[in-house]
Amino acid sequence: MTGVGRRFGFTADGRRVELDREPLSDADFHDREARLDQGMALAGPAEPWARDLLQVARAVYLVDKRYDRRTEDGWSRTVDLSVEVAEPERWGPAQLADLSTLLATLTSDTWHVRVAGGAAYRQWLDYEERASEVALFSGGLDSTSYAAQAAVRAHAGTLLLMGYDDNIRARQQEVRRCLDRIRNRPIKLVQIGQRVLSGPGKLERSTRTRGLLYLATAVAAASAHRVGQVKAPENGQLAINPPLTPNRLAGLSTRSVHPWTLELTNRLIRGLGGAVEVVNPLLSCTKGEVCGQALDAGLSPEDLARTVSCGDPSSARYSHQGQFNCGHCYPCLVRRSGLLAAVGIDGTDYRLDLARTDMRTRVAQHLRALARWLATDFGFRDLVADMPFPSSTPIPAVLPMLHRGRRELAAMVEQVVPESSPLRRNWNPRVAG
Repeated sequence: MTGVGRRFGFTADGRRVELDREPLSDADFHDREARLDQGMALAGPAEPWARDLLQVARAVYLVDKRYDRRTEDGWSRTVDLSVEVAEPERWGPAQLADLSTLLATLTSDTWHVRVAGGAAYRQWLDYEERASEVALFSGGLDSTSYAAQAAVRAHAGTLLLMGYDDNIRARQQEVRRCLDRIRNRPIKLVQIGQRVLSGPGKLERSTRTRGLLYLATAVAAASAHRVGQVKAPENGQLAINPPLTPNRLAGLSTRSVHPWTLELTNRLIRGLGGAVEVVNPLLSCTKGEVCGQALDAGLSPEDLARTVSCGDPSSARYSHQGQFNCGHCYPCLVRRSGLLAAVGIDGTDYRLDLARTDMRTRVAQHLRALARWLATDFGFRDLVADMPFPSSTPIPAVLPMLHRGRRELAAMVEQVVPESSPLRRNWNPRVAG
């Protein structure tokens, strides 16, 4: 690794920081800490351990965006971070080691995090009615499908959907309104902003710790509502997200809800004394199966077409312009395969028409990588090439799902890409079953 790394200190006001650390604070976010609590629809104060975990996650995300990896070797960074929390005594060596391992897993960087006392969180006097279930809600196919399945449960209490809105706040609300036709229980959508204000230098384009911030916010809300689980719905294909090529290993393949990531997250929560567990209710499902479950719950194909799956940083999800789904990034390709498998047609308004795309161009790089991946054998060793699995999620339990997903993806390629395309010439997908 090149470079000596950078040192940061996160405090409430950014002033009580050691001289050799770059000061960071709540003021570096567009949505300040006070408004964050107010917007979380809390049923009472979150427990101190949960609020401290959210404080650490906010500091980590801020550093992740302010530390442009292009200033180092373009690949990995070394971070030394100090965070002000309310109960530093809970953060012993084991907890800090689990946190460093979790951050390294998410970012492929080296993190040295320590905590110090002094944080005081505002307590609100007016609180919401207590929810009975907390689930993440991005406005994508997976979270919408799970929300639909949860919405039809009668006499289940309020469903609290936690969303980070990016630039799709209105679209999330539109997708949320689709649930009103089928719901048998109250639903509350809370949208939290996460935008980092510009500082010196350019912001890092990747958002590898966004998922942790997303989870920590929901965990804090679950703690306040005294709910024992946070549902983090993600189809098994993208949750495990096996890299399509050696160039996509580790942090270059998003693993925010990979079984190992959730194991580390839950281990950290337990070590802090918390009683909230993060679970993925869709781990055993392919994208097509998730879409089928949404239809079974009562949503229409038109409802599903409104959702947003895109992972391309240049898409409208991040730029406010044009179509929300680019149509060519890997999450969009998986989206295409799921909708085609469940509905037979894909009514999404994509920015790119794959059938008319030159397969030699840069925008087709993900599709080319997918085609090569589907043309090779896939098995046990490929799953553990760059990420371990916890004992609670044995590989034999997820491998059949990944093979079903590969069949959906191969069928999508054959349906969307013309036979005359160079990508289809001599292509022989090796998909089981």
